[in-house]
Amino acid sequence: MNQNPTLQRYNLLSQLFHWLVVALIIGLIVTNTLHQGAPDPSDLRVSSIKLHISLGILLFLVTIARILWTRISPQPALIDGPQWTLAAARLTHLALNLATLLIPIFGYLRVVSKGRVAEFFGTPIPSIIGESPWLNDMMHILHGEPMEIFLYVLVGLHVAAALWHQYVRRDGSLERMLPWGGRSA
Repeated sequence: MNQNPTLQRYNLLSQLFHWLVVALIIGLIVTNTLHQGAPDPSDLRVSSIKLHISLGILLFLVTIARILWTRISPQPALIDGPQWTLAAARLTHLALNLATLLIPIFGYLRVVSKGRVAEFFGTPIPSIIGESPWLNDMMHILHGEPMEIFLYVLVGLHVAAALWHQYVRRDGSLERMLPWGGRSA
């Protein structure tokens, strides 16, 4: 990360990337819940999984753009604190970035390894592997309930840390990622 200790806030594009990822993850949770709850077969089941796949691919693309942006754009340094909290913050951010890259890849592989076509808002994405039952079985784990729980834990840790900084430490950390936040850390 291209850190600049004199910066107090994340720039507007960094904030936009952050909140877009949040919105996409919420959209993925909603579409997955709709898909799982819809009767089979139904239009709702089909449309929700198509939207889920499209949002997942979009999340992958946004995450790549976000990572590239953090490499070329100055970012504020982490808020001062004990070394273990700084290490935990770095590890959690790394895990969140990896999750938002890998989970969509696993989802794509889950779809195409079953011999189906993955679509990005109606545009077919070519399969790189074709039907592969053993890979599909593996992707049910890597893009299934265990990974879903792992993502919830990561997001929960991130949100808990943000709330801890905001309401316990009162160090202005959350305002650094809000477009309307005016307080500096």
